[in-house]
Amino acid sequence: MIHDIKGIPFQYVCKIIPELKADGTPKECMSQSRYKYKQNIRLHKYGHGPFCRFKIPNRYNGKMGVYVILVDNNIKYIGECKNLGIRFNMGYGNISPRNCYVGGQPTNCRINNLVLEAYKSGAQIELLFYETKDRFNIERTLIKTLNPEWNKALGKSSDPSGEQTSNPGKGEKKKMVKNKYYRLEEYLRKSQKEVEAMSYEEIEKILGFKLPQSASVYRAWWANDKTHSQAHAWLNASWKVKEVNLRNSVTFEKIKGN
Repeated sequence: MIHDIKGIPFQYVCKIIPELKADGTPKECMSQSRYKYKQNIRLHKYGHGPFCRFKIPNRYNGKMGVYVILVDNNIKYIGECKNLGIRFNMGYGNISPRNCYVGGQPTNCRINNLVLEAYKSGAQIELLFYETKDRFNIERTLIKTLNPEWNKALGKSSDPSGEQTSNPGKGEKKKMVKNKYYRLEEYLRKSQKEVEAMSYEEIEKILGFKLPQSASVYRAWWANDKTHSQAHAWLNASWKVKEVNLRNSVTFEKIKGN
């Protein structure tokens, strides 16, 4: 079953159901009480519990991408992962005693407790997944657009600005690493036109490499948003994306007043 979320085809994974007792109620646990060194360290904000245990199918081990937690068909949480199986079966769904304390995994504890409370309220909890290597950009875009209730931050980014700064020593100048899309920026800076309509092939020829699959799959990749490294290529040159014809062409327009 496919769920379309902002043009991205998420696959249905499973219902999230905590381990149950004979009477059908969730087995609740207080993982923090089993920590050997609890006298020497304090619980973090979400370490008090109660917690539950749940699993997703093992076939998702090793799957990289973006996941969505639905509660009664409402998007409650969006996250990225390198390994979906580990994220849920050894993270959210199995809270270790150490992770309840400062220096542990507060997000795991928080999400586990939210799942438990949602289930106890009678809600249906489901997991969706989109397999992709471009997980950081997609996660940030969706969180920013949808603002899910359980998300506390915009999400990680391997390189949110596309630029990195070295830590200069005494007497050294700050050195900037070029955005990987800098050739497109240079091209647009030199253009004397007000509008540039370019095919994907033309853009790739300028860049010297293939655009990622996500650039052909959804329009959000071309958003005029500086949290996306690729957007710096046109925004820094005082251009913006005016129109996108997925898998075919992109129209850039010079920003007036620049």
